[in-house]
Amino acid sequence: MGPDNREHTPYVIHRALFGSLERFIGILIEHYGGAFPFWLSPVQVRVIPVGADHRAAAGAVRAKLLEMGFRAELDDSDETVGKRIRNAELEKVPFTIVWGDRESEDALAIRERGGEQSTESLADFAARLATL
Repeated sequence: MGPDNREHTPYVIHRALFGSLERFIGILIEHYGGAFPFWLSPVQVRVIPVGADHRAAAGAVRAKLLEMGFRAELDDSDETVGKRIRNAELEKVPFTIVWGDRESEDALAIRERGGEQSTESLADFAARLATL
């Protein structure tokens, strides 16, 4: 093929950019061991209702967190509460909110990854998350 036949010359896309991105993500996963910092975590907060009666209120808390721009999910599976908390720890979710009879938006039961527990209002919790 000569220079006059350039319209039919096949082009090859150089994929080094994609390879370096994949290597970088692999390095991040290895460095953090899957326990990403809050801003990088795919799921930032998991809300766990204690019983079936608490699902609606827990879902409302999740919806408010989503509205605030956080990546939150609701675990309302039929597993025990302890198993759902353990699953959140194994999946390395940074924060878990357990919603039961004693919880309200003014007093959330919050578990940080690693086991530290605290009680704070939804507004204070969201303000703390915004600084992370």
